[in-house]
Amino acid sequence: MDQQHLQGYFDYNATTPISKGVALSMQPIINLFANPSSPNRYSVNNRAVISQARENLAGLLGASSENIFFTSGGSEANNWAIKGVLFKHLSHPGHIITTSMEHASVLDTVKYCVERLGFSVTYLQPNIDGHISVADFESAIQANTQLATIMFANNETGAIQPIEQICKVAAEKAIPVHVDAVQFVGKRLVDVQQLGVDYLSLSAHKFYGPKGVGSLYIKDRDSIEPLIHGGGQEFSMRSGTENLVAMTGISIAADEAKKDLVFWDRHCFKLKQQMMTLLENSPIALTFNGATNYASALSNTLNISINGIRGEALALRMEMLHGFIISVGSACSNNKTKQLSHVLTAMGLTEEQVLGAIRVSFGCFTDEQQISRFVDALVTEVQQLLRISGSEPS
Repeated sequence: MDQQHLQGYFDYNATTPISKGVALSMQPIINLFANPSSPNRYSVNNRAVISQARENLAGLLGASSENIFFTSGGSEANNWAIKGVLFKHLSHPGHIITTSMEHASVLDTVKYCVERLGFSVTYLQPNIDGHISVADFESAIQANTQLATIMFANNETGAIQPIEQICKVAAEKAIPVHVDAVQFVGKRLVDVQQLGVDYLSLSAHKFYGPKGVGSLYIKDRDSIEPLIHGGGQEFSMRSGTENLVAMTGISIAADEAKKDLVFWDRHCFKLKQQMMTLLENSPIALTFNGATNYASALSNTLNISINGIRGEALALRMEMLHGFIISVGSACSNNKTKQLSHVLTAMGLTEEQVLGAIRVSFGCFTDEQQISRFVDALVTEVQQLLRISGSEPS
């Protein structure tokens, strides 16, 4: 990806550009046409590509390759983890623990299991920083709790949840834990063994890989049912002819992330500090939503409420007049009728604060000059919107 074309891109949590190394690696694979599951000589190299991809993902997660299963992305991985575990309990549906801030692919799946399959659910509520309490998690456990599903880092605020502590509590009660780590993997180091997770979802396009491919880490394959039956691919856990091009893309993305993510993380946190300082010293009244320090939130994400304006109007003007692309929430929820962020609402923000919120997320192609230009444009457009609305301070 030509960095020049990314000068105004501040929506890395929605998707990242494909790295040059990933793009180059995928091109020759198009010609490897043979079905990897076939026994002929053309298929040998294709199976080797898949094995390498599994090894690279395992290396990124601190896992064994036999615990890595490919999916079409994070949403499928989340659906598989939740349904695959709960399908084993259809004769005696029990209790689920999740949070009110999850991605739609978790919330809607849990809702389906509750409304259609007879399970019950407890939704943990965050504090004003966007964090779930381990004590609240422990209190939510019931005798028939059969699954906990909690995201690692929030896509709107970047708030990081205490997954390792939650897993320790759950393990004492023999409750399996699924972690949606789609926003976390590739931004911070992950060690599934240390975390103690049972299932972990990721998606390639969140760390400079292609769209349409992800993975589910499964600690014990006997603990989960397949969603897709048929040809026996993925050790009979997910049937369907393998997408070799996409697997190559996620393989190289995982390898690059393992080598470079510490540098990316430091780079992004430096930019985050720069942006916060510039905004705090600006003449506009604003609030940072959720935790912003290094230990408690992702380094590349800021959620900002600005007094007296509408986030959607600001995002439109930033793109139309300055070429800056930002978000007013999750890319997977922007097209829905209801516009209020369920994440910010759960954190206790007022409707006015939620309507005035924007999400800014950056990545390895962002630089300090872009941050300065962005803040200058933001201040200009906020002041203009306040003038238009007649609420500019005198």
